[in-house]
Amino acid sequence: MNGVGFSALVVQQGIDAALRAGFAPVKVNMVVKRGVNDSQILPMATHFRGTGVEVRFIEFMDVGTSNGWNTESMVPSSEIVRIIDAIFPVTSTGRHKPSDTSVRLRYADGQGSIGVISSVSQPFCGDCTRLRLSADGQLFTCLFASGGSDIRTPLRNGDSDDVLRRLVAGLWRQRADRYSEQRGQMNAVYSSQKVEMSFIGG
Repeated sequence: MNGVGFSALVVQQGIDAALRAGFAPVKVNMVVKRGVNDSQILPMATHFRGTGVEVRFIEFMDVGTSNGWNTESMVPSSEIVRIIDAIFPVTSTGRHKPSDTSVRLRYADGQGSIGVISSVSQPFCGDCTRLRLSADGQLFTCLFASGGSDIRTPLRNGDSDDVLRRLVAGLWRQRADRYSEQRGQMNAVYSSQKVEMSFIGG
């Protein structure tokens, strides 16, 4: 499920190549959408158990405006965990760092771990430490932001590292992003202006 018809076989070949090259851990993200691929939660977990690959199951989020998001299509992480735990018991090990997006769960039989990212059902805005840079030099302080801050101009003007450091630090100190926590209160105008993930990355 990638929107561009990219072959799953090629993706699997890339995963295999990463494992052969010694990358660890290799993580595979699966956005779970009800009625589209929720039937593949257990097959994905089964396929990668014991391989050294950690599958991270991600709640379907309203990033941007083009993915047709609605609450009915979102499978909460608690449901995902129940599906897996019923066959392969898991124990939560929490987040390694407070700023981690993924909560990790280890298989009770030692066959690796999975992760769940619960931005919709269990927001973690207060612990977020992510700043994203777009290809045209805009800094975004939130995945759900409606706009960014220009850093390309001061870079091209030759501003010193100290000036740039203060600019970024000031931008971060002033951030008040809490979209996931406030999702139900957001109006349609704000929601229609969110930047697309393809523009700023995950």
